[in-house]
Amino acid sequence: MKVHTKDILYFLDNNKISYKISGKLNNTYHLASIYNPIENGFYFLINDSIPNNISNSLFLVNQSIINQNKQHLITINKDPQRTYYKLLNYFSEEKSNNKIKKSSVIHPDAQIGKNVQIDDFCVIGKCKIEDNVIIKNHIVIENNTIIGNNTLIESNSVIGARGIAWIWDEKQEHRIIPPQLGGVQIGNNCIIGSNSIIVRGSINENTIIGNNVLMAPGCKIGHGTIIGDFVHFANNIATGGNTHIGAFSFIGSSVTFRPKTNIHENTIVGAGSVVIKNTTKSHLTLIGVPAKEKTTKANPKGMPKPKNK
Repeated sequence: MKVHTKDILYFLDNNKISYKISGKLNNTYHLASIYNPIENGFYFLINDSIPNNISNSLFLVNQSIINQNKQHLITINKDPQRTYYKLLNYFSEEKSNNKIKKSSVIHPDAQIGKNVQIDDFCVIGKCKIEDNVIIKNHIVIENNTIIGNNTLIESNSVIGARGIAWIWDEKQEHRIIPPQLGGVQIGNNCIIGSNSIIVRGSINENTIIGNNVLMAPGCKIGHGTIIGDFVHFANNIATGGNTHIGAFSFIGSSVTFRPKTNIHENTIVGAGSVVIKNTTKSHLTLIGVPAKEKTTKANPKGMPKPKNK
């Protein structure tokens, strides 16, 4: 995506971010990741040297750096990554287009809020969808679901799917399978990644996703699970039924939770771990199969810095 330098500077000025320019800036640059470098890119940098394989580019930095290739610099008095992410949203934040596609099927008693986007081939049950929600293609939202303001649900997800619980009959010849009577509540400002499944509560409970929860693609959330505010789920996480995960926790890729486990707030769970018992306190890291408690490092790798105690 091409951006104009004048718009970058306008954003910094408008947000009262002081800056110093080094070098003669080009009129335009292309938004780019340092892991996929291109010529004439616009990057942020949080270390002290610019890679040699990048040329004619602009870097957002907050310190003196080694600049052997004479790249263009904007030095600011803020965190460059945080500022760069805000710039990305400034240039290309996804917002509802306030359109509901005719190919989608919506229950006549569904409550649809203001400025809601529903894309093609969705099935919307008797549920409540609040304002500014975006629902992408091929999504099923079952009855007794509430989706909070400003939430985004990516394609091919199912909200309110049926879970499975059963017991043998007296002769152990047939399974007795009860209906799933509960619902799902998803808070405000959430992102539910594509191909995710959230199972509804089993009897009178709801599966609850708090505010500002982020889920990468492929997550499977069991019935009656409660996820606190500001929790991050990486891809392909599975929770057993009635799992509780505390606020501000960070869960790595492909983690599995045994049913009914309770995780304190501000917990980090390493990728691939299997959690089979409750944590003993907050601000710990769980690693391994089965997962064991460790002291959380000040700056753990592969994730944003944890929230301060």
